[in-house]
Amino acid sequence: MRKYGLIFLLLILISFLHYTHESHLHELHGVYKLFFFLPIILGGFRGGKKGGLIVSLAVGLAFYPHAFIATCSSCGSTLDKIIEMALYLGVGLLTGTLSDHLHHARNDLQHTLEEKSAMEAELMRSTRLAAVGQLSAGLAHEIRNPLASIQGSAEVLADDFDPEHPKGRMLSILMDEAKRLNAVLTRFLEFARSEPGERASFDFLKEAHAVAEMIRHHPDFSTVESEVLAEDPSYLAMGNREQIRQVLLNLALNGAAASGPDGRLVFRFQNHGGICCCDVMDTGPGFTPQARKQFGTPFFSTKAGGTGLGLATSLKIVQDQGGTLEPGSSPLGGARVTIKLPQAGSD
Repeated sequence: MRKYGLIFLLLILISFLHYTHESHLHELHGVYKLFFFLPIILGGFRGGKKGGLIVSLAVGLAFYPHAFIATCSSCGSTLDKIIEMALYLGVGLLTGTLSDHLHHARNDLQHTLEEKSAMEAELMRSTRLAAVGQLSAGLAHEIRNPLASIQGSAEVLADDFDPEHPKGRMLSILMDEAKRLNAVLTRFLEFARSEPGERASFDFLKEAHAVAEMIRHHPDFSTVESEVLAEDPSYLAMGNREQIRQVLLNLALNGAAASGPDGRLVFRFQNHGGICCCDVMDTGPGFTPQARKQFGTPFFSTKAGGTGLGLATSLKIVQDQGGTLEPGSSPLGGARVTIKLPQAGSD
């Protein structure tokens, strides 16, 4: 009724004028017959071929009693009346068909523009990632050598002071920060130098179990509940086993950190038409719209002190393996990241 309500109100109004005016007012009845084309055309534009057909048939039913049952000296011969009703039907179908073609063309254009925008965004992202990789490799190499000297000197000096001594505490902080910076540099190098590696069939499910066990024994996340859900005993995927385990571990550490001490981490496996899927889900706050849009972008992170290189590296690894990494919402209430890899033997 919302779609055709106004159209049928217009049809009722025109029919009312037809039936309430005297039949000898030839000029007015001729105009009213032309007015019937208005709701037909509107119906075609509103509902396409189906809408045009429905409204034209309704017009035919409304016009039939006046043309064939009531005394209508202005309606012409029987042949004229039949032609009139055929025109109503023809205009409805023609308008609806043109409207459908216009609607499909608009949808195709919108789809093409969206694909073009996505391709441009992916091209810009790939260019940016390549530049970041080259810059990261150069910076990491230049910083790591003097950093190793700083850390070694701090360790030598720390031997001369008791850990409770003010200078001993400062040297301990210096060594901890040097280790943290070295870990950041390591992630830079992993991102810059990551290569596809040799692909082979491996048990995706087994790797998830191994990562879940790592999380259970991790000193920072030992209270986080981690589990693996799967319908089948094994999920054979094609890829580089060690690199995919690194991806699983990156996602698991992110999920465990987001979930908090009493959180939950779930690896859920499914197979879909030659694709092996693993959902890594947590009970954290989930992705913000901006985080989902910037997913996998280096140096974007919602975590305090984060670099975003873990997700960027994971995305690059999975894409190099012929798979995809997709962010989403978890049924647990937090974030979900889906790893999709080709099933072994699906080629």
